[in-house]
Parts: sequence; structure tokens; C-alpha cells
Amino acid sequence: MGAVPQKVIQFPAERILRAAAGGASQWQIWRGRAREIAGRTLCRLGLPGAIANAEIRDDLTGQEINVTVQAHYVRLTVNGRDYYFDRITGRFDGTGASP
Repeated sequence: MGAVPQKVIQFPAERILRAAAGGASQWQIWRGRAREIAGRTLCRLGLPGAIANAEIRDDLTGQEINVTVQAHYVRLTVNGRDYYFDRITGRFDGTGASP
């Protein structure tokens, strides 16, 4: 038997700003706006984004992705290939391979 074709959904190239669907409360709207302002400010300051340990298995592509956060670096492993990023600055620091 042949492979079952998978449907891939393409996301838009840029975000379209619009109101939340389903009647968000005033508190939810203000909280969302505050997060947006904080996120834009952090980007302008050049600060890296936060990331947590995670294990992800993509059933569509069969890829396995692991994120490991340690004291000096963050290791992103994709199918056994390691990518290292500085823990504080977020700058790419090199590659390696997991056994």
C-alpha cells in the first residue's frame, strides 16, 4: 500500500491583527494588549525569548525535537543533531550530534 497523503495547512506570511473571536472579556483584552506591548519592548531591547524543556514528536513529518535548558546553554536536538545556544544572550553557539 502507498503512503496516505497528508494535508499541510499553510499559515499566512504575516499576522493579521483582528479582534478575538468569541467575545473576550475586557480583562482578557487588556491582558493581551499588555503582553503584546511587553513582547515588542523586549524585542526592541534585543533580549532573547524564554524557552522551557520540551520533547516534541511531529507525527506528520516523523521528526523528534528535544529542548534542554541548562546553566550555560540551551540545546535543541532535531533527529539526533544538536544545536547549542547561549543561555543568556540566545546567540547560536555551535552544533554537535547525540549518540
